[in-house]
Amino acid sequence: MAKYGRLLGILVAQSDDMTVSVLKRLTRAPSETAVAAPVSPSKALRLAMIRAAEERVGLIVAVLGITEEVVPLEELLRLIEDEHLLLALDGAQGLCGLAGIDLQTRAAVIEIQTTGTLRGTPADPRPVTATDAAMIAPLITSLLAEAVITTQGTPLAGWTAQYKVGDRVLNTRAAGLSMIDTTYRLVRLTLDLGAGDRQGMIQIALPLSPEMKVEQAPDSAAAWSADMASAVGSAPADLNAVLHRMRLSLRQVDSFQVGQLIAMPGINVGSVKLETTDGRVVARARLGQMTGLRAVRIQTPAPVEMSETTGHVGQRRSLT
Repeated sequence: MAKYGRLLGILVAQSDDMTVSVLKRLTRAPSETAVAAPVSPSKALRLAMIRAAEERVGLIVAVLGITEEVVPLEELLRLIEDEHLLLALDGAQGLCGLAGIDLQTRAAVIEIQTTGTLRGTPADPRPVTATDAAMIAPLITSLLAEAVITTQGTPLAGWTAQYKVGDRVLNTRAAGLSMIDTTYRLVRLTLDLGAGDRQGMIQIALPLSPEMKVEQAPDSAAAWSADMASAVGSAPADLNAVLHRMRLSLRQVDSFQVGQLIAMPGINVGSVKLETTDGRVVARARLGQMTGLRAVRIQTPAPVEMSETTGHVGQRRSLT
């Protein structure tokens, strides 16, 4: 009987050891798991995306597909969509890559962080906002950090290690003026957002090689000017169409009557000037109509022509 008792004690001890071992594996840090079990590049990125979404913003996603392309800068800028939220991925030399996040992913992240639930229908189209950038940036930051862990032992090891999320980029044209002319790896992750048929996409573009030449960095002043032009180019501008200005006394103005004609010597339909609110002339125009409304057509003024006339008393030059 004592023999069976000792055997039962051994089995119980072994069972306890196995339970502790399993618990250790389940609670092991992500970095330990990644190092111990190398995976394919695709699976590594898939794992990084799932972890980043769940742990950083509380969004449960499934990665439906991952594609990878290696392209030059010019081709990269054609492949990334301007309609996406574009975030700069900054390295030691400034803007080195881009993250593109589509509307549905942006909307899902905002919904889960503000209401705690996702709508069952896709989000309606709307412009990208500064709020989008602020709320999405932590997700991309976490994705880059998780990829450093999960890609260890794969061909993508270290690919995201040197970069951090920077400011919002208005469009690919502005990005192209600042990015280095080198070869890029573009990765697209298609996401199942976990509500109805809602799917999203995240694009990550970073240099294929971490080695980049300093002399290829763009002129910061030119890049700043281009960014500023892109930022203010769509701002509203108030212009006044001025046909003629004249000074009149208060008595004359007070005597105006309906139907009265006011003489404007030397003025015709081609005398319109477009002025800013501070009186600076920016263009010449011609008065006309369009669809029954008054309109002006911007035009280039005719050049001044010079001719010579000869009189009986010497030579005279006149402008016509």
